[in-house]
Amino acid sequence: MTTFGEVAAFVTGMDAATEWRFLDGFRRFLAAKSHLGPNLTWQVLVIRMAYPAETDEFWVTVSHGESSEATTVLFEELQSFFAERRMLGLN
Repeated sequence: MTTFGEVAAFVTGMDAATEWRFLDGFRRFLAAKSHLGPNLTWQVLVIRMAYPAETDEFWVTVSHGESSEATTVLFEELQSFFAERRMLGLN
């Protein structure tokens, strides 16, 4: 896997394989942390978090959908999300 799109598809597949429990609450976690719209998908939230200075949401998503920066942010946020779930005893 070399692009954010490929990694995001893999993570989504993991979520599906766990009957949607793997990422349960991840989108809400990202929306609260980023102060971006809770109506956005987690993939768009990650890309927007990776490029906070860019304001045009459509072009940010399109132009950075293949980026390694977004992949890095995804793994950092997943790590934070799972740490918070462990701390709250939700695993």
